[in-house]
This record gives sequence, structure tokens and C-alpha cells, in this order.
Amino acid sequence: MPDSNQREEFLRVLKETRGRVGGTDGAAARMGLKRTTLISRMKKLGIDPRAVS
Repeated sequence: MPDSNQREEFLRVLKETRGRVGGTDGAAARMGLKRTTLISRMKKLGIDPRAVS
């Protein structure tokens, strides 16, 4: 998945979860990723979950 598509997908799911990354209702769980994996990929893409919420 190219970075731009991945970035859009992360932003979409973060908006749905109101910026929540971890937990059973968080973006990581919805995407099937570990919380730490999602956080590291968001850092790489320059996404701040607090700015999305």
C-alpha cells in the first residue's frame, strides 16, 4: 500500500475512533495492528492522533 493510501486509511479510522489508538475500540484493533505498530507508522507518516480527534 503506497504511503498516501495508508495515510488516508489511518486518518479515516482515527476519525471514526475520535483519535483513539489503543484499546478494544481503538484504531489499531480495527485495523488488525498492534498499538505500537500503528503508532510507529503514524510517526513515519507525520500523523498526530490528537489533531485528528
